[in-house]
Amino acid sequence: MPKLYEYFGMVFLMFSNEHSPIHVHVRYGSYESVLELIMLEGQLVDVVFRKLSNKRVLPLAQQREAEVFVRAKAMDIVRKWNDYFVLHKHVAPERITKRIK
Repeated sequence: MPKLYEYFGMVFLMFSNEHSPIHVHVRYGSYESVLELIMLEGQLVDVVFRKLSNKRVLPLAQQREAEVFVRAKAMDIVRKWNDYFVLHKHVAPERITKRIK
């Protein structure tokens, strides 16, 4: 389960047995949601939240913050997804300490 980022209490990660579309799990304490990256011709066109049946959905403030973060990091997430799932490379986690706006 590669951890991608730590960002102001949220942890963004992928599970090793994942599937398309490209998405990240976001954990914040006991909350967890999935954010799917909707790509068209190599460009991000939308970010869609998905609730996990056995988890509490992220609070609204963290949903907004997570979406801003994922939109800002979309191409890096796609690269890490391809590195891990296609090229079978190690993906190193990053701690982001500057707020993304």
